[in-house]
Amino acid sequence: MSSLLEAHQQERKCPAWLPAIICVLIAVSPITAAGAERTLFAFNPLPNIGEQATGSHPDGTLLRDASGALYGAAMLSGKYYNGTIFKLTPPAPGRTSWTMSVLYTFTGGFDGGLPNAGLVMDGSGALYGTAQEGGPWPNQGLVFKLTPPAQGSTQWKETVLHYFNHNYAEGIDDGSNPSGGLIMDQSGALYGTTDLGGNVADLSGFGTVFKLRPLNPEKTKWEESILYRFEGGIDGRNPMSRLTRDAAGAIYGTTLYGGTGGCADFLSDVIGCGIVFKLTPPASGQTTWTKTTLHNFSGGSDGSIPQGKLRFDAAGTLYGTTFQGGTGACTDTLLNVIGCGVIFKLTPPAPLHNKWTESVIHDFSGPDGAFPQGGVLVDSSGALIGTTSGGGPMSWGVLGSYGLVFKLSPPGAGQSHWTEKVLYEFDLSNGGDEPVGELIRDPQGHLFGVAFQGGLHLGGTVFEITP
Repeated sequence: MSSLLEAHQQERKCPAWLPAIICVLIAVSPITAAGAERTLFAFNPLPNIGEQATGSHPDGTLLRDASGALYGAAMLSGKYYNGTIFKLTPPAPGRTSWTMSVLYTFTGGFDGGLPNAGLVMDGSGALYGTAQEGGPWPNQGLVFKLTPPAQGSTQWKETVLHYFNHNYAEGIDDGSNPSGGLIMDQSGALYGTTDLGGNVADLSGFGTVFKLRPLNPEKTKWEESILYRFEGGIDGRNPMSRLTRDAAGAIYGTTLYGGTGGCADFLSDVIGCGIVFKLTPPASGQTTWTKTTLHNFSGGSDGSIPQGKLRFDAAGTLYGTTFQGGTGACTDTLLNVIGCGVIFKLTPPAPLHNKWTESVIHDFSGPDGAFPQGGVLVDSSGALIGTTSGGGPMSWGVLGSYGLVFKLSPPGAGQSHWTEKVLYEFDLSNGGDEPVGELIRDPQGHLFGVAFQGGLHLGGTVFEITP
């Protein structure tokens, strides 16, 4: 262990006000980071007069184009304090600094507010995304398109493709408040989720899966359809992560809550621990998608509150993360043990069977990471790479923890244990605090992601990790 690491650990000994037993449970682990971090940009929530209002608190997964430029969403701040869509352009030859450009600043009105990450790009270079709020109805959100500047211009143009409108009183059963990004199929159709809306038997609804289909080659007219409306309870509720689509067109995703698990809210009402679901496209001549629950999280050792995009490997196995659960000793702010989260896999059914099998391949303990909010990458060796929003070897597990980047290598022949390596541990002032969303990777194996807060101005960062 380096002297720098030892010094940092000495600075962060257990504080006097923290019960000794908690310090024992979340004691510092002798894990060393293996990768190098570079902060490409630090967001400033309160720029000085004359400085660019870039937004702050980037949220989730970046998009990388063929030139290596990175696109993302800053959820807060900006000129109108409702977030921005930004682009980071790689350095020119002989330079080292990336160039920040704000492509669009949201006003919070009919154009939207609080944009989500998880942008997609079509062949013309246009960007598509979702905003959690804004629109003509009371802050129910929307889907937008950003068209690149016309020749001789520098201004990107925003077009709203769909305004969400769930109205309990009037029986309007659209979704509302999208909280995840989009995916796109070969035809250019967009798929996403809304956190709320859909079920008019409930005031707020339990969330939906939606599709937006372009109606003309110019993609100026779009049609929205709801593929599924969640019913709450054991059916699931609040889908908030990006979807995954297989080669047959089936859609996979998670809900934060619902299912058969016994997880409860702060009022002790049982709200479920979340599910993994599959939506199968309609058979020929039919119009209804079929929803199947692949796994109900129990809130125990198998995890709870799944977050992040699911990922397939070459064999058709699904991998994902849960924000809480597992056997780790992480606690909430009231010192209730809630678990540190897990990485799980779902193995497809054997021939002539229909049951998927869940198994936990890593159970976070705090020092090795805690509270993953994004899914994982699967590399060519079958290793999984991702982030945790808390924990780390130089932390106390929950308190004073900033998150890390990890790699899980699959078991060798005759073994069953996956091996974790910490590639980088974040700190508040430099790399940032609370990395969220899935990482992306360039052809050289460099990893790119965002930290929601922290950094030089405490407004979050875009970072690069060299493993």
